[in-house]
Amino acid sequence: MFCYNPPKKSGKQGGIQLLAGVVLISAMVTPSALGGSSTGLTGSIAHNHKLSIFDQKLSFTLPEGWKLAFSEKQNTMFSAEFTPVSDELRDWSSLFCVQGFKGLADSFSPETFLDSIAATYQENCTGEITYQKLGESDIDGYSGFTAIIGCSHMPNTHKATQFNAKSYLSDPKGEIGHYTAISGEQDMYLLHQSMRGEVFNAETPPLESANYREFMATIAPYGLSR
Repeated sequence: MFCYNPPKKSGKQGGIQLLAGVVLISAMVTPSALGGSSTGLTGSIAHNHKLSIFDQKLSFTLPEGWKLAFSEKQNTMFSAEFTPVSDELRDWSSLFCVQGFKGLADSFSPETFLDSIAATYQENCTGEITYQKLGESDIDGYSGFTAIIGCSHMPNTHKATQFNAKSYLSDPKGEIGHYTAISGEQDMYLLHQSMRGEVFNAETPPLESANYREFMATIAPYGLSR
């Protein structure tokens, strides 16, 4: 699973230069406390959640039987990842990820932000990329943009870390998800629900405009407030 470092401005107006690569989540990490959460986020998760991320609160729902698998908060970036209880983060089949990027709302539109993510995703995909823009959205008065991003053949490699003594490698898989970028008052927020399974044909992806609403039914709608 890849979580994304935020884009930053280049010397040219409107240009984008991605920070080096992406952050590869390599292990199941002990969850840290998430300020503003409606539950302790351990074990099974209740349906409704509200996370305080920098200056705003982001709300969403999760199915029963999901857990917080990873969370991290830095000065300029927040990340939390949820999986079904039966999944390990290093080998998940379903995942929901929430990220916040401090101070980027004035620098990029939600659509441009998703463009940068798709470009980074392509750099790490050994198959074909699916990038289907679904259009603009409104989240409690804040502008957003949604898209489907996927890779037909994604390597699944994890290096040894302090959490995993041994490196981990499995057969490549197909990975695809529904992505939403939201421009808050000051910060940019990214939410995506993804699934991973058999390698697929990019011409007939398992997730597309015809069926994404059913795929998102248990997590959307999102909310953003002060």
